[in-house]
Amino acid sequence: MSNIKIIFQLLCLLFISCSKEEDYFFNPSDSIFNSSLNITGTNQTLDLITWNIENFPKNNLTNLYVKQIIDSLNVDIMAMQEITDMQSFNNIIDSLGNHWEGYRSGGINSDNQELAYIINTENVELVSSPYTILNDNSYYFAYREPYVLEIKYKDIDFILINVHYKCCSGSEERRLQASSLLYSYINTFLDDMRVVVLGDFNDLLIDDNNVFQPFLSDMNNFYFTDYSIAQSSNYFWSFPSWPSHLDHILITNELFAYILDTQTVLVDGSLNGGLSAYDGYVSDHRPVMLKILVND
Repeated sequence: MSNIKIIFQLLCLLFISCSKEEDYFFNPSDSIFNSSLNITGTNQTLDLITWNIENFPKNNLTNLYVKQIIDSLNVDIMAMQEITDMQSFNNIIDSLGNHWEGYRSGGINSDNQELAYIINTENVELVSSPYTILNDNSYYFAYREPYVLEIKYKDIDFILINVHYKCCSGSEERRLQASSLLYSYINTFLDDMRVVVLGDFNDLLIDDNNVFQPFLSDMNNFYFTDYSIAQSSNYFWSFPSWPSHLDHILITNELFAYILDTQTVLVDGSLNGGLSAYDGYVSDHRPVMLKILVND
């Protein structure tokens, strides 16, 4: 058999194999999961997610994976970071059904890594469309100004603030300034409000020269609900490839009396292909979920 014929046959086999794999992944009736998630939302709780969904969409299969993950999470609101493509984001919203709405900061034609919300309006009432704050200090927030969402849940008002701090070593001062600015804003304009700040803060809660010092030094009024995750095994951290825990949820004292549960959603542990598939098709960050029990 000639070398050319052998190469041709190998290429045919490779094409058939790849076609079968693509058909499998694109078949919406197939589940990407091999087991249930470690935490999901309930009808009795206000369920919030922060999720850096890396450079969305990072793969041509990302939307398929994200759709199934959101369906399985059963949450009310997702605060998302790194939403790069508006059309793909809109496609996700459309695929979720009639009770879902999506909002993304930045212009409609922006291809930057923007902040976004996905909201299940079946249980949550939007008070207004999301808006950005601290726009005159955008440098300290890496030009991703905090994105605010005002909602009602069971006739109770909540303020959500979605953030994505500047990344990497050498930017600690910018992250510290971002914390200081946000701390002052909440105390000045949102005093006595039920505030939840959630996002990719790009820094450790337990650290020397801590960039969260403005909040950590005022524990009577602010609390990171994921602090116990930061103290625990790296198995539960939100950024497994380093590993480190960078995605946090901060609440004000108006929420201290509520029953709260915060966990990293170990999506990769329930996914066919594990962390490799999750990192390849979805993100390098895991979601972090806050469940708030609100009595009628």
